[in-house]
Amino acid sequence: MTNRPGTGPDTIVDFDHHSDEFNLNELTINADLRHNCPVAWNTNYGGFWFLSSYDAVSRAARDGDTFAHKYEPDSPDGIDYQGEMGVPRPEGQPALGIGEIDGPYHQALRHALAPFFSPGAVQKLKPFMEDQAHRFLDRRITDGQMDLVLDYASPVPAILTMKLMGLPYDNWHLYANLFHSVMAMSQDSAEYNTAIAKVPAMMQGVLDFAATRRGNPEDDLTSFLIQFEFDGRRLTDEQLLNILWNLIGGGVDTTTSQTALTLLHLGTHPRLRRQLIDHPGLYRTATDEFLRYFSVNQTLSRTVTHDIELNGQRLRKNDKVVISWLSANHDEQEFEKPDEIILDRNPNRHLAFGLGPHRCIGSHLARLMSQVMVKAVLDRIPDYQVDLHNVHQYLGNPSMTGLGRLPVTFTPGAKRNPSPV
Repeated sequence: MTNRPGTGPDTIVDFDHHSDEFNLNELTINADLRHNCPVAWNTNYGGFWFLSSYDAVSRAARDGDTFAHKYEPDSPDGIDYQGEMGVPRPEGQPALGIGEIDGPYHQALRHALAPFFSPGAVQKLKPFMEDQAHRFLDRRITDGQMDLVLDYASPVPAILTMKLMGLPYDNWHLYANLFHSVMAMSQDSAEYNTAIAKVPAMMQGVLDFAATRRGNPEDDLTSFLIQFEFDGRRLTDEQLLNILWNLIGGGVDTTTSQTALTLLHLGTHPRLRRQLIDHPGLYRTATDEFLRYFSVNQTLSRTVTHDIELNGQRLRKNDKVVISWLSANHDEQEFEKPDEIILDRNPNRHLAFGLGPHRCIGSHLARLMSQVMVKAVLDRIPDYQVDLHNVHQYLGNPSMTGLGRLPVTFTPGAKRNPSPV
């Protein structure tokens, strides 16, 4: 499989996308791929296609029938659907409830959930977001120092996610710590193994909570999903758990990572920070520009369902594909000066939320959440200084980028006393 018959030598690459070397040089490697072979055959991990250009990534993302998302190993149709969690797929990962299903079931589920994530619904949550952002800043603002990940960017999205799910707020740290440890730590570390060991009990806890909602439904996502029907049937416990786990994971760590990377960049680029403070009307375009630049969900995988030609390459049924949103979002053919952050960039057709039938259902929520959190920091501690020696960046995780720690110092301020949870 690794030696691809009919593939020219200019198409074959062998970089290890799980390595520190790749993570530390990703933009350069991606640029070389876009220039030389935007649809390349990587010989590692049993062989897979790596898509790096905006055009190739967009075409594949829009064609969900050819480039399948679902996870269904050894399917009856002869295709070994590997899901979207990467190549190779992390061991022991259950199917993602929305991300790794296709067809009518996926469409029905997205349609049913859409009202919870609409622009109008998200705007109604803005006061809650702002209260929580200021509440966690208040906890440390008199100290003159804090960790903008552990003390701020991790708990605020976690509590918002708990609110959406209907889960008890006081459990936010369990979910935040779990997903943060899984993303931030190396898979051979003790911290990662400790976090993974807690997953079964936490999953059971989600199911137990859902059981209480069956007898006493409220106005939250868990109650809605318990009553959701497809083809005249309610969701099984497994389906319900996979969907809730997918939504919790998507809500807890991705916004944390996006916000933390934005605050790191602003903390180390004073001109940009001053520009945003002086011109708050830029927050909307600036948020999209940071989304484009960092592309927190850097890559996702697909399975080819039938032979197809893409950018002159012949992709075959059952081939594995890795789509690089990060590389597409730095494509010079689509973005002028793509490796620079331009706060008023317009247009900005970035792919940070994906594209096509599986575009991120929570994009409006994530965009506003990050915008609110960044603005609160610049409003309250505008002179924060980053302790660069103790910043911890994710390495070895090709699917996600983010920060494990972001310690800062600043001039102590006064508490604002927002409304409590």
